[in-house]
Amino acid sequence: MTASLVRDDRTEKGLGWPYPWERLTIASGLLFVAIQIATVAFNVAFFLTAHPPMDASPAETARGFARAETMVEIGTYLYVLHMPFWLLFLGGLFGVLRRAEGSSGALSISALGGGLAMAVIAPIGALVSSLTPIMGQLGGDAATVKAIDAMTPLALALSAFPRAVLLGATSVVLLEGRVTPRWIGWTGLVLGLVSLVSTGTLLVPALFPFLAIGTLLFVVWVLVLTLALLRDTRTESTVAPRVEDASRRSVEPGVR
Repeated sequence: MTASLVRDDRTEKGLGWPYPWERLTIASGLLFVAIQIATVAFNVAFFLTAHPPMDASPAETARGFARAETMVEIGTYLYVLHMPFWLLFLGGLFGVLRRAEGSSGALSISALGGGLAMAVIAPIGALVSSLTPIMGQLGGDAATVKAIDAMTPLALALSAFPRAVLLGATSVVLLEGRVTPRWIGWTGLVLGLVSLVSTGTLLVPALFPFLAIGTLLFVVWVLVLTLALLRDTRTESTVAPRVEDASRRSVEPGVR
């Protein structure tokens, strides 16, 4: 009787994924990672070729962005292209975490909220920075153009706050629920601390390389987590006993 409260026919047949779309949403994490890697590769090429030098004067920066309009447009589109796949991945991850956590689901909801905040903050910075070419072409104030170019790293630093929440909450649930190998959870906790430290870029711009490395490591962590979840067909059966125990405790007094 208790098992029927938490398991459906698909679970009883031994399938690890109780809902047909959940595995596909988790797999969206692979597309998220692929787009992020492509974005990094493009930005590296952009900085090595068309991006104005970081130590350029405001006037030189404005002229440089005016000439690099196409590169900026492509880079901006790549920067936001990951959003639908990231949102799908978040939905699938929330489902896994919610079952693993049970109880109130406070950590699962915190992870979801952190991921949603990330999906908004960093892309907004990129969209604002994308205005630099047209401002340069229209003869806008050169100092303003140079200042707006700094919006992308600042937004990335700001998004490290919710990223730390996502990493911390997810890792705790992974460790408690034993959904994935424990080293993934411990690594996530370390990266959460790295994310918190990297928010110092908002105060000390020289910390940006630390922020960039932390961001890249987060993408690698998402890749590892996605592969671990997709390969573990026992996702549901691993956490079901925890949910069943909680359900049994809640219904046994009534049965007696």
